[in-house]
Amino acid sequence: MPITPLSLEESKKKQEDEEVGFFESALAGVATGLWNIPKGFVSLGAELFDLIGDTNTAKGVEKWFDDVNPFDDEAEARTIGKITQALTQIGIPAVQGYKIGSQLATKALQAKKVSKYMSMGKIGSKIMTPTTGGIIGGGVGEALVADEDIGTFADMARGTSLEPYAITMMDKEEKESGRQDAFRKLKNRLKFGTEGALFNLGIIGAGKGIKALRGSGDKVLDEYSSDVIKKNFETFGEFGLTAKGAGPRSTFETKEYFEGMKKAANVAGTNTVKEIDSTLKNLGDDFYNEYLNTRKGINETRSGQEIFRADLQEIVSPTSKNSERLLKPEAKARVTKELEAVKEFKRLEEELVDLGREINTKGMSDELVNKKLLDISSQQEILKAKIPNVEELSKRITQKGAFSPEDYVDIGKENSLFKNILEKVEKVGGDKNKLRSSIIKARQSIDNMSSKLYLQNLDGETAKGITDNFGRYTTRVYEGFETKGLLGFNKYKPTEEIIERSKEKYIQYRIEELQRAGRPIDSDTILKEADEEVRKFASKIASDEVTPYDLGNSNVSAEELKNVKIDNSILKRKILNPWQEELFGVIKDPSYTFFATVGKQANLNYTLDYLNSIARQGSGPNGFIKSVDEVEDAILKSKYGFNREAAIAERKRLIELGEAGSKGLIELNEKIAQANKEAMSELSNPNKYKKYVNTTNVPTPLDGKYIKAPTYDQILDVTSDWLNKSSVGTFYKYAVLAPKAGSQIAKTILSPLTHVRNLLSAGAFVAANGAAFPNYGDIKLLLPKSLGGSGTIKQAYDLTGKRIFGTLSKDDEALTQTLLKVGVIDSAVQPGETKRLIGDILKDPASVEKGLYNKLPKDIAGKTKKGLLKTYAKLQDAYVAEDDFWKIINWSLERNRYSGLTTKLGITQDNVLKILDGDQEAIKGLGNNGQAIADYFKKIAPRTDYIKSGINSQEIYENFLNEVAGNLTRNQVPNYAYIGRTGRALRQTPFGNFIAFPLEIMRTGNNILQQSIDDITSGIPELVGLGYKRLFSFGATVGGVPYGLTEMFKAKNDVTDKELDALRKFVPEWSQNSTLLPTGRDEDGNLKYIDFSYMNAYDTLIRPFNSIITQLGQGVENKESLMKSLGEGMAESTVELLKPYTTESIFTEALVDSTFRKGYGRAGRRVWSEEDETMVKIGKGVLHVGKSLTPGSISQLKRLGQAATGQTDKYGQLYKLEDEIGSLWGGREIQSNPIRSLTYMTTRFGSDLKKDNNLFIGPLLRGGRVSAEDIIDRYKYSESRKFNTMKEMYANIKAARTLGVPEYKIKQTVRRKGISKDTLNDLFQGVFTPDRPNKFFISKISQITRDLNEKEKVNISNPYFEALPNVNNLINKNRRISLEDGNLSFYRERDIEQPTTTSIQPLQLPPSNASAAKMTPKLSPVNINNQATTAIRGQQLFNDRDEITFS
Repeated sequence: MPITPLSLEESKKKQEDEEVGFFESALAGVATGLWNIPKGFVSLGAELFDLIGDTNTAKGVEKWFDDVNPFDDEAEARTIGKITQALTQIGIPAVQGYKIGSQLATKALQAKKVSKYMSMGKIGSKIMTPTTGGIIGGGVGEALVADEDIGTFADMARGTSLEPYAITMMDKEEKESGRQDAFRKLKNRLKFGTEGALFNLGIIGAGKGIKALRGSGDKVLDEYSSDVIKKNFETFGEFGLTAKGAGPRSTFETKEYFEGMKKAANVAGTNTVKEIDSTLKNLGDDFYNEYLNTRKGINETRSGQEIFRADLQEIVSPTSKNSERLLKPEAKARVTKELEAVKEFKRLEEELVDLGREINTKGMSDELVNKKLLDISSQQEILKAKIPNVEELSKRITQKGAFSPEDYVDIGKENSLFKNILEKVEKVGGDKNKLRSSIIKARQSIDNMSSKLYLQNLDGETAKGITDNFGRYTTRVYEGFETKGLLGFNKYKPTEEIIERSKEKYIQYRIEELQRAGRPIDSDTILKEADEEVRKFASKIASDEVTPYDLGNSNVSAEELKNVKIDNSILKRKILNPWQEELFGVIKDPSYTFFATVGKQANLNYTLDYLNSIARQGSGPNGFIKSVDEVEDAILKSKYGFNREAAIAERKRLIELGEAGSKGLIELNEKIAQANKEAMSELSNPNKYKKYVNTTNVPTPLDGKYIKAPTYDQILDVTSDWLNKSSVGTFYKYAVLAPKAGSQIAKTILSPLTHVRNLLSAGAFVAANGAAFPNYGDIKLLLPKSLGGSGTIKQAYDLTGKRIFGTLSKDDEALTQTLLKVGVIDSAVQPGETKRLIGDILKDPASVEKGLYNKLPKDIAGKTKKGLLKTYAKLQDAYVAEDDFWKIINWSLERNRYSGLTTKLGITQDNVLKILDGDQEAIKGLGNNGQAIADYFKKIAPRTDYIKSGINSQEIYENFLNEVAGNLTRNQVPNYAYIGRTGRALRQTPFGNFIAFPLEIMRTGNNILQQSIDDITSGIPELVGLGYKRLFSFGATVGGVPYGLTEMFKAKNDVTDKELDALRKFVPEWSQNSTLLPTGRDEDGNLKYIDFSYMNAYDTLIRPFNSIITQLGQGVENKESLMKSLGEGMAESTVELLKPYTTESIFTEALVDSTFRKGYGRAGRRVWSEEDETMVKIGKGVLHVGKSLTPGSISQLKRLGQAATGQTDKYGQLYKLEDEIGSLWGGREIQSNPIRSLTYMTTRFGSDLKKDNNLFIGPLLRGGRVSAEDIIDRYKYSESRKFNTMKEMYANIKAARTLGVPEYKIKQTVRRKGISKDTLNDLFQGVFTPDRPNKFFISKISQITRDLNEKEKVNISNPYFEALPNVNNLINKNRRISLEDGNLSFYRERDIEQPTTTSIQPLQLPPSNASAAKMTPKLSPVNINNQATTAIRGQQLFNDRDEITFS
């Protein structure tokens, strides 16, 4: 039947409330708060007057102020009015009180110094500070305006067992006499002020804590604490939340820059591979079949495509030194000569740097300095005479490489094999020019990486090997080494076909060996030996007993994993013979070997560059890198006043003196030995220093040096390696982390609809960074070129969409490289977390890329696996691209803003480097704000290695703008690289889903606010406007949009605030603190809504505030004190804040539901029923766990299909297409169903009532002795919990009524077997009366007492008889307490009759010869309350809840 959602009276009230707007109520609240300040002062005087004269003046004064206040009704109409009233009323006096208290404390301390007042003592001096005085003053200010409606946090304990301990809880019961009531009010003021002072203290403490955590962003830890607990706090608390950790920000940014360089090299390699593969794919099967035919007569088992690729591999990397190479001989000779010159130039530059360091640390005479400078300068002049452009050449080779496409063979002059292949390709219509250019590009990339590697500090033999192999070198890649398998499955195992080929090569190898040795050849022996040796080696490969590389010693300790380590495998000799290579499965494919080679070269090159950069940054007197000599030198200076150099000179002098200097020599040696001992003690402390040990043959400037321990851990990315060091770790990896990773992948990367939501929601990041209020420059940049704009949106699509399909242009590739170097793209949070999680499982994070990027046409593990991996790789690329799309737009906007800004400020390509280096003359040239400008841009352009990598001033300036925009984007848009150590550790727990994302939302949100404030307060007028624009954009995006949408949907669909608050009772748990947008009602009047939180990227930031506002709104509705509601809201907001990190992960939750929770989900939904058979339970449990590993879009798409075909759900409700279409973009319309929700609530209500009752009877009926006090305490606790249970259920019923659910439907739903009629009647009326202990309890406690009396041979009365008068008193005092705004008075009563103390006397037994049938024991008189006895008997005759009183 149709229902009327609201009664006439409620409709009228709704209309009145809705007439008061949000801002009107807020302003009225401010006005009321201001009005209540003088009210507080005047009423204080009236209360004192009442206290003295026993009058009721204060009551009249308060009434007059309330009647005269014209804003009171508007302020009361909405929750926001209540909030602004409290903030104004308390805030102004508290702030003023704090100022006055602080000033008075300061004056007192100053007076103490000049002895105007008596000494405060040591303790008083420490306690009484300006802050302490301010806190006390603030509390006094709050006490002056105390308000019972605002209340205190202690009000949360009202009616609970904690009430007796809530010393600041307000007394709201008016007293009969004026004096008593005045005393009550004055005590309330004292409580209000005391709690206010304590709250202010907490706020100050929390502020300092937050400031410390935020301040750790620039703070560096010199050494770890020796206390384990404090050390863990430093590691995971104080410094664990920031990405840089405890080391300098500069070293972190350096690491990330070189990580970006590695990524850029890998992306360039990937694009080259795609070019090769796409060209070869287009050739078709007919071409490869024809190519196979050219090998007729040869014992060949490979396919035509495999043979073709092997031939291309031979072209890219000739196996013989004398084979034709693509690289021109003259180019090889030229580059070799250039590299020698550049290496010498860089050596001389390093000598200059070392000389400057020596001057700063040791101190040198001018004569010696000039001599060394002259020597270096003369060598530089000689070098420049040979190669004039050596300095420019050095930059070009370092940044771009030594070779160009012109250094390789011309078309028509290719080596014979390449020429033959190209002709065949052209013959079948293939693109021979594209194939040629991509092969040349691959060869050039390898040679350029080799040329950069030559410039590293390598030994002469290794360096010569690099130049000799220009045009020829690639790393060997083996299937047996690359295919490790997972969990021992799918590991590489040589086939019989491979074994036979290997035997043939072994025979050939063995015959050649015997011939060289001049020994006889026995064919039968060789055949047998070949079979044995080959099969023996194949077995070792299968069991991982052999490796194709001479790996040497590992750089990984047993306890920790250094993620930044030198992989010099490309420099190590291969230890396999040809037959072993065949058996190990050498991969002869240009795509794979090229990608593997460039990846390893880039990793080695940029790791060495990184370590070189770290050495430059950390050296010097105040650096974080020390040698034994440096520390010893510092100790000698501080203790004895001379350094090591002076000590060596003095030792020489004393030795020359002979016996005359022997005593001095002994003393000097003792001092040096002591200094050395102290230095080694200092350096060997692992909390202070860690030694860098390099186990490779590639030297670095850090070798043997000591690095401050916190910085060491940061620069080498040291983490615990416990997952790979024990069977427990191995089990945990595969039992917990693997399914956790699988469920996260399923719900994001493999979920198509999540991709749509990901793309749409990420636009909020751009809006929050200033685009919400775009200026002309922003709009022009975003507009398409056809409309006169720059087409940035189109460009962002090209760089992301085309990247997925491998169709990037050369310009797009160049910009992609730039964006990777400045850390803007390929930094998506959720895929990044999943990648690292998989990396944790596979031990080597690089193996993730290795495994997922398997683009070989010949898949070594089968076509199915290859297809799945390719599909997954595409989906992952798409997910990252969706994130990158908006980051590119944000980067472009920031670059455009600062490009114009730097021009206005006078920063140009000619002075930018000087300004960043602190050149005072250049800084003065910027004007009065020069220093502020220089400091500002040093802070927002930290990657100086990248900026200085430009070859000329124009490139340097462009790099500077790129870095400024890159820094703002990577710090103000979520970026996985900036997750701190704590976040990375939480990734390995079974808790939380995508914990990195909420951490990043909080970090970047804070950074946007901080950047806005920095701009506004920079003192640079040109930046102020940008700061306000960013600040307002952030506020509008985070708070304005959700609030505006909510108000718009409410107005459009005629929904009140109370209805929206009531709706929250009936939405799923995860939506209760979400932003809900009401979209209308169904035919029964039930509200429909959209959970906007699914689309709101900043939901993590506003959800805790939503929980506070919700609790405040419910508190106002239930007439609870504001502070009580605020306290409950803060507790709820804390839960919301911690929920992403403390709740079970998707997989873990499903597993726990099916096992430990015995078929109950966390929201109360059943996985299986108790009545199900065991196997059915197991089956349902397995399915439930399996659902956690299925893509989230499956259920959404299923509903969409059901809606399209007119099907119904399991409750018989029809799926509606218009509701389900919204799920495609995250805006699915959800139908609320209060009746269905009430059904679940009633089930939980009945269960909770039983639990509450058990709180009383359970502990008391265990069989042991209990006292009357025990019964009273348990009764109070049980009934107070029951009161809260009924209060919560009544709130649900009230919410259903607010939403217009008919009363009869509510009663039909809530009436349930097991819930007594009296309880239901009270519930529907909104009242509560405590229950009397039931007959079962009375009988059982009596039986226990009798049994114990017999066993102990004592005569103790039934404790229930003693407790009954008090129980009756409690019931009478708390009869029909309101469930809406009432509170129990269990713990405030002081006039309850105390239990009677019973005298205990021995039980007098009859004589032993008496007959038990004829004689009964005679009891001594006991002090039993006769009224209690009468009462208990009366209760057996009347209803348990009937009142029994004593006259």
